[in-house]
Amino acid sequence: MRTNSIHQYLCCTLSVNEPALSLILSQKAKRVNYDKNEIIDQKGKIPLQLSFIEKGNAIALSHSKPNRQVMRFWKANQLICPTGFFNNQPSPQSIIALDNCEIMVLSYLDILTFLAEFPTGYTIINSILKAEINLVEMNIRSFEQNKMPRQHEAFLEALAISFNE
Repeated sequence: MRTNSIHQYLCCTLSVNEPALSLILSQKAKRVNYDKNEIIDQKGKIPLQLSFIEKGNAIALSHSKPNRQVMRFWKANQLICPTGFFNNQPSPQSIIALDNCEIMVLSYLDILTFLAEFPTGYTIINSILKAEINLVEMNIRSFEQNKMPRQHEAFLEALAISFNE
């Protein structure tokens, strides 16, 4: 069982100082495989899971062709915290596997159950949220500095990214 990668992410990357709790939370994760172009989270639906990418890459797109916008990229050893997950709102973007992905998922129910059992686990959730806010801010700055939608479109075409909304 490779849930240690989530545990390492929580302890090392997020500097969560609750190793026992992060291990318990990581053990609740379930492995899901996604094929290239498969939708991990669909635009307009309430996201039901946090996804930790163990192998592969993912992309967030505003919508399918035409005029799609790249919202974000994820690679192995990164956590996908979809917009709308924590506030139970429909997602404004679709998250798609760029290649075959191995992902460990934590459902909303898994997290609620964990927090009911271990109220001090909110420190882990707060760390996830803080990291996500920082990454979103960095992503916004990156897009402000790098306004090249044509190059993004060429990139998506080269990867043969397509999905049905």
